Amino acid sequence: MEYRVRNLDMLENSESRNYLEKHLEKFIKKMSFIPKKYRKSNEIEVILSDKDHKINILISANLNTGIISLERSGDTIEEIVPNIFYNFTEKVAEEIKNIRTKYAIDKKNEFFEKLALDKENLKTLNEQEKAELFKTIIPVFLHGLKGYINRRIISAKLADLKSLSNVDPKDVVNEVVLRVHSIFNKEIENIKDINIWLIKEADNVLNEILDKNKTENVSYEELVNNELGQLEEKFTVDGGFDLVMTEELDEYDTDFGIEEIIISSKGENEFIEKLEKDKTSLKNKVYDELIKLPLRYQSIYDLYFFEHMEIDEIAKVKKIKPLEIEAIIISIKELLTEKLFN
Repeated sequence: MEYRVRNLDMLENSESRNYLEKHLEKFIKKMSFIPKKYRKSNEIEVILSDKDHKINILISANLNTGIISLERSGDTIEEIVPNIFYNFTEKVAEEIKNIRTKYAIDKKNEFFEKLALDKENLKTLNEQEKAELFKTIIPVFLHGLKGYINRRIISAKLADLKSLSNVDPKDVVNEVVLRVHSIFNKEIENIKDINIWLIKEADNVLNEILDKNKTENVSYEELVNNELGQLEEKFTVDGGFDLVMTEELDEYDTDFGIEEIIISSKGENEFIEKLEKDKTSLKNKVYDELIKLPLRYQSIYDLYFFEHMEIDEIAKVKKIKPLEIEAIIISIKELLTEKLFN
């Protein structure tokens, strides 16, 4: 992100200007962790003014939910900064939580509203109309499904699960779509659950592949492996099933799930300063820690932060209580925070 300072010339003292700009640089590094899809503008505005014979600073950012702003006054710049920046980052961090939830709900509702079909209308569709509807809906969810399956297979390979070493993600995707087509025909009135069906069947297919290999008597969902070493190269998978270096994914706007923690952090300026502007350093650190987690935890983190599924939806997929899902998500965020800042 960038910043614009208005009325900087009212600070006649060069030391005050330097002090402000020094803290602004650290502040903007934190602000850059706001996912692009959550912002309406890439610019933070900082306005200096005189208010009751005091220096007044107003900071604002334009996010999807509206303009976030904060104003503070003081006798000197040192009195206002860096507290106003920290208070502002706290405010933005809280808003990111709200935006993430709103983004997930809006994205899903927008799609189904366009269908303009209620349960009664769905029940009256003939076979040809059902087939056409399925063909229309599936492509919308395919990108997320492919990404989820690819990340799960990569994680299993890193855990040295030989059963999945030669699995073609495309075959898994095809099998999942076939199974969901059958569910779709039987439960078409519950079409809003189609993404839950897709993810649940993806887990089922991966588990079945493991179950067929008796030498690996372990469930994909329950596997725990705490001895994964550091990898010289970190790989992920793009939407086209091609392995690419994480360094090449800088153009992608990926949610890490801990943006609000980084943004609102205090006393970790050394960590922030070390991070590269392209976020590669953070991606590697997060990925290094995620691959050490039980696969069950990895997949829950994946669904919540990458696929924007709601806690209740993930609970249905994983067949555990929503409170347990929420506890797992909190524990992962705490772990990542500890690892990143220590």
